[in-house]
Amino acid sequence: MLDINYDEVLDNIRYLLENNQVDFVRNILADLHPADISDLVERLDAEYRSVVLSLLLPETASEVLAEVEDALKEDILEDLDSRKIAELVSEMDSDDATDLVSELSEDKASEVLAHVEEEYSEDIQELLHYREDSAGGIMAKEFVAVQEDVTVEEAIDELRSKREEVEDIYVCYVIDRQGKLAGYVHLKELILARPHTRIKDIMETDVVAISSEMDQEEVAKLFQKYDLVSAPVVNKEGQMIGRITIDDIVDVINEETDEDLARIAGIREEEILEESTFRIARARLPWLIISFFGEMVSALIMSSFSATIDQILASAFFIPVVMAMGGSSGTQSSIIVVRGLATGEINPRDIRRRLFREMRTALVTGFVIAILIFTIVNFWQNDSKFGMVLAGTLIIIIINASVFGAVIPFFFKRMQVDPALATGPFVATFNDVIGLLIYFTLLSFSLRYVLPG
Repeated sequence: MLDINYDEVLDNIRYLLENNQVDFVRNILADLHPADISDLVERLDAEYRSVVLSLLLPETASEVLAEVEDALKEDILEDLDSRKIAELVSEMDSDDATDLVSELSEDKASEVLAHVEEEYSEDIQELLHYREDSAGGIMAKEFVAVQEDVTVEEAIDELRSKREEVEDIYVCYVIDRQGKLAGYVHLKELILARPHTRIKDIMETDVVAISSEMDQEEVAKLFQKYDLVSAPVVNKEGQMIGRITIDDIVDVINEETDEDLARIAGIREEEILEESTFRIARARLPWLIISFFGEMVSALIMSSFSATIDQILASAFFIPVVMAMGGSSGTQSSIIVVRGLATGEINPRDIRRRLFREMRTALVTGFVIAILIFTIVNFWQNDSKFGMVLAGTLIIIIINASVFGAVIPFFFKRMQVDPALATGPFVATFNDVIGLLIYFTLLSFSLRYVLPG
């Protein structure tokens, strides 16, 4: 399956759909994995997506829809009636079903849940009450748990009874009579233990339990730290109410990474697959407007130092260099800090050590850039004094930009604002303004005391 030529398959499906040869399309899809079908659906024209889903068995269609990006999922659901959506929801795990229902309007969600089995509908409604980015928001209600005083034989019978309900079983959780989490048993231990052995005699009590209110990023860090493939979720009373599996965490990591990169760029994370021009423009405009007014301040600074530019015409040639070095240095350091804070590799208490590191790095990079600019100015303009002034200015600008880029994410973190908001247009624009101010201030000072001679 790894050797699929997606472009060829996609062209064939388009051709067949255009000629209403749906049986041939159904045959092609029958040989594909749901994840591969999901990729094809995302690349198909909008009018064919719901058609392809209708050709699939409900179980397969539900897996495909669960894999489709949210930006397109919403559009696909608009083309499906409530009964069809309910049919797909019934085939999903509760966490995926909840994600799908949350994409619907309140009225349509109610219609869909009315067509779903009552017990399952109650599970979905319970999950909808949790924050989308919390442990409760990503957990599934399907899990296997037995009481600690049952035998191994009884526990295995419970596993067998849940084989259709629970897709992947990694461990058997153990609860007490009040439903509180007491521990777990590995499947290996269950298989090797004698049938009449009590679960409490072979269970592990050192279990990593996750609070339902914990942020999904913190959950991902726990999975990474303890090499977990599955973890139980408990409520405030310590009762087990769900579980999170490694596939959910992979989705969380991808989602958080996409979100951070999108914010760094000043766009929405869904924009890659977004088809609405208005929505894309609305998401980008606020950041572009901030950049616009920031660069207007840069223009005012240049206007204020017009006399300096007139005295040394060559100074205008190097304005792009000054702005680029400041913006790039600031963005580099801020992106590193933002990702470090997000993954937990950098702690807010590390600000002093991080600043010293950025200053040392900026000195090295600034010195190398300074040598380059001095050499270029000396040969191009034949003016070693101006070259020295420009070289010294770039060192100061690079240090300033690097330190600022590192500090701002820590500031936002302390203010309990997502540090990713500090990067991109904000940092780049600020460094343009400060960089030009430093450049022209030092240039004006040099004209008075250094360059005349």
